[in-house]
Amino acid sequence: MDSQIQSLIDDLDVAVIYGKLDDPGHAVFPPILEGKAVIFINSSLTEQQQITVLLHELGHVAKQRDIKELYDRTMTLKSKMEYGANRFMIKYLFHRYINITGDDPRYVNYLEFMRQNDIPTRDENIVKEIILNY
Repeated sequence: MDSQIQSLIDDLDVAVIYGKLDDPGHAVFPPILEGKAVIFINSSLTEQQQITVLLHELGHVAKQRDIKELYDRTMTLKSKMEYGANRFMIKYLFHRYINITGDDPRYVNYLEFMRQNDIPTRDENIVKEIILNY
């Protein structure tokens, strides 16, 4: 894990636990931990998939920690929160991609970027928007 992700984990006061799960990952806020978030990541995923899922869940913590009880209230709210977490994850991955490759953001092959980072096609519009506004 790179130092920037570790710094984000520390800043957000998150514990990350890897193990066998039925889903890719999820974040919880156990009352006994008084505000500390716990992110569970499926250990059977590839390393890149684990990073992608971790960043998505960190997006939930960073953007929605104070409104987490709204997640299951309506499908519209859940969809908006998932969109926000995906946007957080993709923005982070794109910034890292540009820093590593040195590519001009205007000429990035967005499909290749999505493939390399295990970003599903349903998030294509988010990728295009982030690249356009980078």
